[in-house]
Amino acid sequence: MNASRKRRACLILAWFAATPAAAFEMEMGAVTLNDTFTVPSWTSVTFLDPFDAPPLVFALPTNDGSDPSTIRIRNVTSTGFELLQVEPSANDGPHVAMPTAYLAIERGDHLLPDGSRLLAFEYSTTSFVNRFLSTTWDTRTFPSTFFATPAVIAGIQTMNNESGTPPSTTSSPFMDVGIRNVTTGSLQVTLERAESTAGTVSSPERIGLLVADSGFSLTFVDRFGNSIDLQSLATPTNIQGWDNGCFVNAYPSAFASPPLAVASANTRNGNNGGWVRRCSISSSTLGLTFDEDIDNDSERNHIGESAGIIAASRGFHANFAVELGVVKDVATISDPINMGTDPKAIPSAIVNFTLSVENVGSLSPDSDSLTVVESVPDELSLCVTSACLAAGPVVLDATGSPVPPGVTIGAIEYSDDGGATWGYSPSPDADGFDGSVDAVRITLSGTLSSMSTSGPPSFDLVFAARVN
Repeated sequence: MNASRKRRACLILAWFAATPAAAFEMEMGAVTLNDTFTVPSWTSVTFLDPFDAPPLVFALPTNDGSDPSTIRIRNVTSTGFELLQVEPSANDGPHVAMPTAYLAIERGDHLLPDGSRLLAFEYSTTSFVNRFLSTTWDTRTFPSTFFATPAVIAGIQTMNNESGTPPSTTSSPFMDVGIRNVTTGSLQVTLERAESTAGTVSSPERIGLLVADSGFSLTFVDRFGNSIDLQSLATPTNIQGWDNGCFVNAYPSAFASPPLAVASANTRNGNNGGWVRRCSISSSTLGLTFDEDIDNDSERNHIGESAGIIAASRGFHANFAVELGVVKDVATISDPINMGTDPKAIPSAIVNFTLSVENVGSLSPDSDSLTVVESVPDELSLCVTSACLAAGPVVLDATGSPVPPGVTIGAIEYSDDGGATWGYSPSPDADGFDGSVDAVRITLSGTLSSMSTSGPPSFDLVFAARVN
């Protein structure tokens, strides 16, 4: 549990246990890369919200600018990264501005709220393919198989072999990522150098890979309270070359407006190599073209290739986790001296303490997995009947929640040995209190809802005790 907020010290101590279905961070955002003719520098991006650790980052080059160009990434930290459009050696280096999108995701084998799988990992390699120099592929096996052929997004995360000074000069060696033979259990990957022979690959580059269930379409609420539509797609082999035109594929379902999208080539059917660039985008389709360098010849025709696509309705940062905000408070209700005015926590006083819980995460815990344990100090006797609270001995109050929290009180168990065992049967006195109870455990039934556009689901657990 992430007990992120505490208001003041209380007489009662508590801990929560909640089993999440998954836990990871993901972000998509819009970015316009500098027009490097006028601003010859890398474009810096600050994440919408920091990650706990540097994520993997992916971006899609567009058809802005007629020269062959792809996007390179460097200096990825937990708070941001840099990216630049680069050109191969037959061109001049600088490139016009590119308005596009990026995707950043924490490494790991993740599940989205609908059960769709995202496998994000990286590895280092010096393997590359080039029509004239080398044809070397690496096989990467997934830790477990997908149910169907997935969609793959790929991107180089480093610039370890760069000998040029882009954007003032062309990139040497010019590279993207090559993907082929994607199956439910593995894929082959390499550094894609197409026909550009300038430069050498002597140091490993880190390649980031995002392998996703194809065809998912889900809606969730991000950490800013925005409703997000997220979709994926593995296209047919219908994406041809720059000189052949722009080739559109439909999302699983139409967005309300043109989304943010990233994509990567998932095949390498042509021996010239190449990479995908976005050439159109609408609320229902993404247009891609397969570009080539012109280092060896000027033609940019290409046979059909397929691509992996992930698109979101708007920029977001989501923590797909159970993020419980917890506030504890205590109020003295009455005492035997100050009748009805300014009661004090003196012996025989009655106190109510409230544990307020809200889920600000984009994920719900597993059903019936939320448990709270309260330790009761020697100075207090816990009320164990409904004599103290109308619906007691523990009351769940959700009247202040903007949306139904989805949970109710299930089992209430007591201990007289500090929580070592939970079989104690209370013996209430005439007023409903038991001084032998030194811990109480409440298991909540149902599934705590995730963050809503109306706000975080919340509830209060209210207890009563008597000061000894």
